[in-house]
Amino acid sequence: MVEIISSSPGRVCLFGEDVDYMGLEVITIAVNQRIEVKGKTNNGGIIKFTLADLDKEVKFSNEIQPLKEKRDYIRSVFNMFQEYLPKNFGANVEVNSDILIGKGLSSSSAFCSALVGFFDNAADLNLTKKELAWKAYLAEVVNLGEPGGMMDQYASVFGDMLYLECREPYKLEKLDTKLTGIVVCDTLAKKETIQTIRKRKEEINQGIEIMKERDSSFNLQVSSFSEVHQAYEKNTSKGLQRIVAVIGIRDVVRDGYRKMKNQELKPEEVAELIDSHHHFQQNYFENVTNQMQQLILNAKNAGALACKLLGSGNGGSFLAYSPGKKKEVAQAIIRAGGNAYILNQDKGLSVEVS
Repeated sequence: MVEIISSSPGRVCLFGEDVDYMGLEVITIAVNQRIEVKGKTNNGGIIKFTLADLDKEVKFSNEIQPLKEKRDYIRSVFNMFQEYLPKNFGANVEVNSDILIGKGLSSSSAFCSALVGFFDNAADLNLTKKELAWKAYLAEVVNLGEPGGMMDQYASVFGDMLYLECREPYKLEKLDTKLTGIVVCDTLAKKETIQTIRKRKEEINQGIEIMKERDSSFNLQVSSFSEVHQAYEKNTSKGLQRIVAVIGIRDVVRDGYRKMKNQELKPEEVAELIDSHHHFQQNYFENVTNQMQQLILNAKNAGALACKLLGSGNGGSFLAYSPGKKKEVAQAIIRAGGNAYILNQDKGLSVEVS
């Protein structure tokens, strides 16, 4: 019998919301809000999970499990490792998290990553980080049919600041830049992530079809911003509006990656990229509520250099980039009726076995 503690971070998408599931690039930062999966193995053949924060218990036998419930992350991950576990494998597992749920910090993907770390060690497979991230992606997106991309799982497993090309062969690179001044501001308004992403993806695909009717060689990876913007000026459909957002954000990601590769960016350079990213979210994805935009103004008046929406939007949270002014910005958001969390860049998946 051994004890396994698997811990995985939430993440802030610095640049790249809504482009990862279209096969483009992202830059993410793991943050020091984490989820911990802690359990002792036994020979009883029963796996029991106690989710303290949700006041919920999940219990099942050591055999392949049907996936009957939405977001059944535990069974989805377990099924991928079941054949490698000892015949009578059992475990009593506790799950604790301080990651904000539904606020764009990827709590579900962090959970899948921590579960993968737990069962990888229980099965004694010793998978690589890239293999672990891929399994977390399969568990959440492929097995359960959720509409997101792979950014979140890789961010949680690898940690720190990560550049990822979300298409085969899935090139990734850890960046040396250490971002300070991270304040996550919660509007306290609930958002519907899965429904929002599904609808947005449909609109993006509609825009792609319109562009291909104009130019059969159109491709999200290589076509220019000027090309799609000119098309949108002539046809202001939702589909083309979304394509302007995708290509605009794609170029922000690429600009940020190029600059971070060559130098440590000055705060004002980071701020310019963040505000540019938010511009496309607000005006072309239309997923920034009036309430959020007002809170952004409060954050900037308190000293934030730049702000951008986190996650799918229409509620949730935003990043206030506030080097040297973190406390002042957080206090301003709380006074204005939201909530705020001062966070730091953090490591990725960590597993301890004793």
